[in-house]
Amino acid sequence: MPRGGGARGGGFRGGGFGGGGFRGGGFRGGPASFRMGGYRPGGAPFGRTGATRITSRAPSGPYRHSYYRPYRSYWYGYRPWYYRWWYHPYWAGYWYRPWYYSPVYVGGGITIAIVLGLILLPLLNVAIWFPFSSANTNGTVNYRSTETLYFNEYWYEYESVNQGGSITYSIQSSPSYISFAIWDRPFEDLPTTTRFGNDTDQLVLSNNQYEYIQYFLKPGSSIIYNFNASVQIDFFIASGQNLYEWNQGGSPSFFVEESNTMQGMGVYNILSAMDYYVVWFNDGPSTASVNFTIVYSAVDVVDFSVAYKPVEGVLSISDSFPVPDDGTWYFFIFFDPMLSPEESTTITFDVTYETGITSVDRWIGVQPILIAIIVVVGIIIVAAVLARRGQKKLKSKPSSQAAPPKVPEKQVKAATTTCVRCNSTIRPDAVFCPNCGGKVEGRITGTTGVVTPAKAKTCSFCNSKLSENDKFCKWCGTKVES
Repeated sequence: MPRGGGARGGGFRGGGFGGGGFRGGGFRGGPASFRMGGYRPGGAPFGRTGATRITSRAPSGPYRHSYYRPYRSYWYGYRPWYYRWWYHPYWAGYWYRPWYYSPVYVGGGITIAIVLGLILLPLLNVAIWFPFSSANTNGTVNYRSTETLYFNEYWYEYESVNQGGSITYSIQSSPSYISFAIWDRPFEDLPTTTRFGNDTDQLVLSNNQYEYIQYFLKPGSSIIYNFNASVQIDFFIASGQNLYEWNQGGSPSFFVEESNTMQGMGVYNILSAMDYYVVWFNDGPSTASVNFTIVYSAVDVVDFSVAYKPVEGVLSISDSFPVPDDGTWYFFIFFDPMLSPEESTTITFDVTYETGITSVDRWIGVQPILIAIIVVVGIIIVAAVLARRGQKKLKSKPSSQAAPPKVPEKQVKAATTTCVRCNSTIRPDAVFCPNCGGKVEGRITGTTGVVTPAKAKTCSFCNSKLSENDKFCKWCGTKVES
């Protein structure tokens, strides 16, 4: 924002790179504003990015995901075969239904078809938009935006560009001067340097008038001052906040303060990164003439000279840059507080990258991943086929209600000499009890409906020989009439 007011408002450009700081002044108690925005204690610039990207087909992000939660039923105890995960119909389908009812067969087939298309079409030089790229199918991407930059802040954009590509840019800034550079490394890798500057001039201060010079300096920098005045004046070095409080009639503490003096000299070593205001104030009735010399050193100044296309202290620039090597290329717009005294500036930029990397190149580059996807999906489909076959085999097995396997005869003789129902003695090889008709082993699953007449010598159902007192056939359990 503009400085000061009164007899000498404003200042001049140069920002300490050989031309001095920013000049301003006014009358104490009058309207004035000073740069007091936030800053990092170490003075490191703060970076931002995220301009609007414009391609022939803009990305549709953020990608949205939908989650399908099938209905879940819970069983306690034994889980039948058709609920086991391996045979679960939600993915393998039902064995008795056609294959196209199997989710894995349909979904896996569609997936393989799509992935095969993504592999084969680029080999035929068919350009398909690549979903994870900012560029269009021809490899062109444009960054366009209007942003507000605050002092000691930079904006950057970057893109992967092949050798032979180009970067075309157009940038405007208002009201502050900016610096610009293109480089193949991040902003943090730019080196820093120490720069020196000096200001020598004469001030004429009327009653209640002050003048200042503003410098943005980081820890390790220094200010050497020397002045002579025709009458007694006040001299101090302050921050923007302290100067504002003082201008409003307060009495804040200053970094350096000399009151009612006609000359002064000294050195102030900078401990924190901020704007420093070197101020002369005349509170006497007569006019004061002040001759001064300020010599300062500014450490950790960003050095753009190592980058490509470095331009410092401009309001607008338009140009094109041919990319010399493959790699990720950045462009930076830096609001250097040593170049302008304002709090913020508005930048408008339009930067076009001809990356030289088409969507065909990108799809060919990811083909190993696509092949791996086909292999994984194929394995899943094979597993589903085996699961469906396993379903059919399990379904064709005898029911668990079938009679248990026959016990060897020797074990029967040793274990079944007495009926467990009526305690009658039975032959070891009998299948049914001749007294109550109960089956010796297992259980009855049905009755024949046939009755053997009394006094019969053989069973009417199985023709087995009967004893005189048998009430049931000991072989098939058929009842004998009394």
